[in-house]
Amino acid sequence: MVLESKSEMDKSLGMEVYGTTTNGTGGVIRKSLEDFVVEEIPLQGGTSGPLTLLVVEKRGIDTLTAAVMLSRRLRISLRHVGFAGLKDTRAISRQRFTVKVPEDFDISSISNKKLRVIGVYRAKKHLKPGMLLGNSFTIVIRDLDVSTREAENLLKETLSQLNELGGAPNFYGYQRFGINRPNTHIVGKLLIQGDYEKAVMEMLATPYPNEPKDHREARAFLAETMDFERALKKFPRSLIFERLMIKWLVKRPNDYLGSLKRLPKYVLTLHVDAYLSYIFNKALSERLRKLGSLRKVVEGDIIAKCDAYGNPLRPTFIAKSSLELGEDQVILAFVPACIKVKAEGYMSELILSLFKKEGLEPPFKSLENLGLQGRMGLLRQLSFKPLDLSYVVEGDALKLKFSLPKSSYATVLLREVMKPEDPIAAGF
Repeated sequence: MVLESKSEMDKSLGMEVYGTTTNGTGGVIRKSLEDFVVEEIPLQGGTSGPLTLLVVEKRGIDTLTAAVMLSRRLRISLRHVGFAGLKDTRAISRQRFTVKVPEDFDISSISNKKLRVIGVYRAKKHLKPGMLLGNSFTIVIRDLDVSTREAENLLKETLSQLNELGGAPNFYGYQRFGINRPNTHIVGKLLIQGDYEKAVMEMLATPYPNEPKDHREARAFLAETMDFERALKKFPRSLIFERLMIKWLVKRPNDYLGSLKRLPKYVLTLHVDAYLSYIFNKALSERLRKLGSLRKVVEGDIIAKCDAYGNPLRPTFIAKSSLELGEDQVILAFVPACIKVKAEGYMSELILSLFKKEGLEPPFKSLENLGLQGRMGLLRQLSFKPLDLSYVVEGDALKLKFSLPKSSYATVLLREVMKPEDPIAAGF
């Protein structure tokens, strides 16, 4: 038996169940930026090369915004700003960017209240998504629904159950889909369907209640009037990508595909992958319902050994029969995009059946129009284990420290501990 989530937001993102049956501690994270600190664990790199590697501390901004800020300050194309992973917006995040710095440029002049350069190195090649080992976190849970003693006991029991399960379910977390605007997977599905007009309007003209008032008003105005020229004056300059699209539609009305192609390719990829992430979450939820364990291997499962941080290694192998997973192994699932796959094994059959229920069948040819024909799909482990987890009681709060493998979400682990019915109110 698994515990079904009571959160409507969880269900809308495919995180339909928990891996544990404990009561939640409740509480709130991110009451201040200092309550959520994440630091990238980098790959070992060299000390020479033509590129500059900046270690940057971000405060309350997302990675894409930081990349745009760097490109503008250095007067270089956004394509020439590399990074290894997307970090939480509502946090203090320390991560690396690769850039080409003009000669005699004063790097210290880049820093401001939201973005501060704390290290400068050399690199031979640009960082790309996935070029990291993992992330370390320091997170404070405040306003607990239970006493700190009970919260400690619940935390210990939750971690014990996760260990018995085979690790925490490796759901794509809330940040993958957007917190204030949880619609990246909705846009992604529309892109896959080739309905570019609806995709554009979902991105531009669909207000969500938790985004800033001026954002909502600008989107509502565009939805009501379809006047892109006047809407451009209302869209705040912080909505960088929306303004890029609107400017194109002012010049070329109804060219919705063209407006999408104005976006950096990684932004389009982000939306497509969000929809694939949604399918992965639903498949993982269903597997937990059926098998109740992430240690059980069934025929057709993809198995890989892990490195010291819990990241799967190549080569992988396909299980020919049911067996028990080794301690240094994980099960992977593949969610296809631009390739055709056969339904072989439980997870493959399950994922293809979920696509079919959505009226879709890979390969998704419509992505060729966006220049995304190379998207093979997502290959992701079903579980993760926190490393070096420790905690202390600070007054009436719990302070946790731990590290996770790359592409795993701290909020997914916290979700098991806190079990919030309203993730947004709880700071997720």
